[in-house]
Amino acid sequence: MKVLLINGSPHAKGSTYTALHEMEKVFTENGIEAEIVHIGNKDIRGCVACGACSKLGKCAFSDMVNEVAPKFEEADGLCKCNTYCFS
Repeated sequence: MKVLLINGSPHAKGSTYTALHEMEKVFTENGIEAEIVHIGNKDIRGCVACGACSKLGKCAFSDMVNEVAPKFEEADGLCKCNTYCFS
């Protein structure tokens, strides 16, 4: 079993990472493979419904989506965490 942990915070090693890292340790202790992927400060273009992904098997825009998409397919579980800032 594999769980993908998505860090949506702009701070790669901030408090969101710390929480995900604690989850990763618990998963690993219980024999579950876990991987943290940081996407918080990466440029990811929104979908424009061009349909290229169905023809090419990947997004037409070369960004983090093409890098992470295979990980989604391999994962049995998903946890997405991101930061909420209030001022």
